[in-house]
Amino acid sequence: PHFTEQSKKVVLPKDAGVSSEIRDGMIMIWYGYGNVAFVNTKGEYVFGSDFPISTINSLAYEDSHFSGGAALVWRKTGSDYDEKIRSILYPDGTYHDLSSDVSVASKFCDGYALVQKGKSVIMGVKQVFIDKNGKEVFPLLANTQTGTFGDTKIYPLTENHRVYYNAALKKYGYADEKGNIVIKPQFDKALSFSEGLAAVQVEVNAAKKWGFIDTTGKLVIPAKYVNAPGRFSEGKAAVRIGDSSYNYEMTYINKKGEKLMENVTWDLNTFHNGFAYVKKEVCDKLCVINSEFNEVSNITPQLTAYGSPDVCSFKMVNKTNNDLWGFDFPGNMQSLNTNGVGAGDIYSFDGSLIYKAQTTAKNYNTVSLHNVTEGGLMLCNIRFFDEPRFKEKDITIPCFINQQGEIVFYFQEGVEGHEGPIPVKK
Repeated sequence: PHFTEQSKKVVLPKDAGVSSEIRDGMIMIWYGYGNVAFVNTKGEYVFGSDFPISTINSLAYEDSHFSGGAALVWRKTGSDYDEKIRSILYPDGTYHDLSSDVSVASKFCDGYALVQKGKSVIMGVKQVFIDKNGKEVFPLLANTQTGTFGDTKIYPLTENHRVYYNAALKKYGYADEKGNIVIKPQFDKALSFSEGLAAVQVEVNAAKKWGFIDTTGKLVIPAKYVNAPGRFSEGKAAVRIGDSSYNYEMTYINKKGEKLMENVTWDLNTFHNGFAYVKKEVCDKLCVINSEFNEVSNITPQLTAYGSPDVCSFKMVNKTNNDLWGFDFPGNMQSLNTNGVGAGDIYSFDGSLIYKAQTTAKNYNTVSLHNVTEGGLMLCNIRFFDEPRFKEKDITIPCFINQQGEIVFYFQEGVEGHEGPIPVKK
């Protein structure tokens, strides 16, 4: 990575960090315990630390990312911890406060969120969808939750089907983009559609088992899996066969539910462009197989987790949702650092190296890379030695770089520069 005349400096609050993902042209800055600020892709603070906001879930910064032109946060209205209100942020620097009767709220997903209205779930709270303006939408999906809060997660719309939770029935169903019910709530758990099929959990002989339904809700692959399966990709889905989440074998099945290979004792993954990453012999080997299930690339020797491979740390699940088996290739490439291995070498579908994280002879990571995000940029942590623009002779700075290695934004801790204009109420 290298500086150019266009490289922009962004000053961070003390002890702050930078999210690796740019969403809706907004970069999240996190600091303190759950506090956040937002910078746009001009390098300007839209919501600075002078406008005190925090994430809805202090342990999950992703919950307050922008999605569909809105983000949900706590807006602090006083010095006391309880003096705050749920508020919607917009990329233009405006905000909208939700009504005070909102007791639970999800993150935004494609411009929609799920909220519960009412102060006592024992007495009953109303569960509704809202749009990015805070207006109630999808009236057919509204229901009342009593006893416990249940599932307040917002699910993405895939193949014109959105998983939704009926709080009154405590069952899952599917709705279309307009909020019409297309598959009635009847499942104990449900995952998103992929290639016309979706994994659902139902009760079979007093036990919870997973199978697959089609877009009509018909169970076309019998419910026989204890563990949640992977999604279908290129006609195949990875399934775990066993009685627990830690004691299982794996195989691939086709859309008829037929096994495509013998069971293996190692982890399989989702196919992309004819290839899939697999973790063989538990922790000994990370490699790539083709659609005939033959090994085509062994990338274990290239792993650089502080000088030694660390295959055990590699996660075969989705990094933002551990319920989902399999990971994606944002920008058609995958950072192994994202899933827990190495200093962030970035690979193609077939295991070929695209970008390599750099280290010094002292074995210190000097560049650590993350996945490609909006604008084709990658967050990287760069260790600089004797860089003229920094006073310290040895300092690590987070930067967003483009795929030519040019530093677009670099972030440096300071005491000024992160205030920005005061947001206004929409």
